[in-house]
Amino acid sequence: MSISNKILNDKFWNILATIESLEQDVSFEELTCHSEEVVEDSDILEVVSFLRKFNYPISTTKKDGRSWLCFDDEKPRMVLDLSLGEWIALQSHFPLLDAYKGKAIYNSLAVGLNRVESSNPDKDLYRVLEEESHLKLKVCDMDTDREAVLRAIDKAGLYSDLLLIGCGGSELSEVFVHKVVFLDGVLSLIGEDTKDRCLLCIDFDEIESVKIIDNSNYRPNFAGVEIDDFVLAIRSITGNEERLVLRISSPEKVNLKPEFHFLGNPYVTTNTDGEFIWAASVEVSDELFGWLASIEEESEILDPYELRKEFENYKQMQLAVVPNKKAS
Repeated sequence: MSISNKILNDKFWNILATIESLEQDVSFEELTCHSEEVVEDSDILEVVSFLRKFNYPISTTKKDGRSWLCFDDEKPRMVLDLSLGEWIALQSHFPLLDAYKGKAIYNSLAVGLNRVESSNPDKDLYRVLEEESHLKLKVCDMDTDREAVLRAIDKAGLYSDLLLIGCGGSELSEVFVHKVVFLDGVLSLIGEDTKDRCLLCIDFDEIESVKIIDNSNYRPNFAGVEIDDFVLAIRSITGNEERLVLRISSPEKVNLKPEFHFLGNPYVTTNTDGEFIWAASVEVSDELFGWLASIEEESEILDPYELRKEFENYKQMQLAVVPNKKAS
């Protein structure tokens, strides 16, 4: 078999993937009984011979007249030591892999890359690019005053500065910015009151004025999990939270951390087809449905069924507002 034929041969890669998934010695008959295609002993031996050229600890033997695959040592694992820049550069090549989509070699690589991506969600290139694009669209829809407020909040968050916030004529509040999220369909600022040292949730539309306080030495009282728990607690009060489960066929194309959406207790696993099964606690809102619509070609709602129906109703309403949307 030539080099190009070997690389693009689905049977070859399916056998290799099956061998890699084994936890113990197995007979050739057991190896092939679950295969959807006809696998000859010669096909297995070709893969074994190939793996042994990489010092893979595998051998074949005869037991009771049957051929067996035996593992002589622990299977090797490859570790890529990449800088952040190198990892971003590697991610930028993911769309080029689509040329092999549908081939077994694509699935083998996608599973590994998806595993690395899911372990490093804060270093997802396409999430960052999507967030930047989403933020630009939101800024374009805002008037100048609203845009200035959002940019001030963003800047304060970046530099860990404090904000002096005025809302509805009430007394000014000195706030440490934690994050901006959608809550009950409203863009909201999650911050920390520096006087009471407690968490606040402020409706973005109610903010009338902001002033950045530079060079603050304030040490925040809350972080990470505590802030997430606070958001979850607010959602439990509104009763607008659901556990969303998606099947994602092309995870490299999907932004699983959309801008301003809080996704509680996210969980990701991969099936044998290289598809992601993803779950998270979400707030049901038009913003959520807008995000689902943006990834619809690469995803499918598995649960809950009622949310799937609501999503279909949302799309019908969008088409009613913009009849030619599909044509565009």
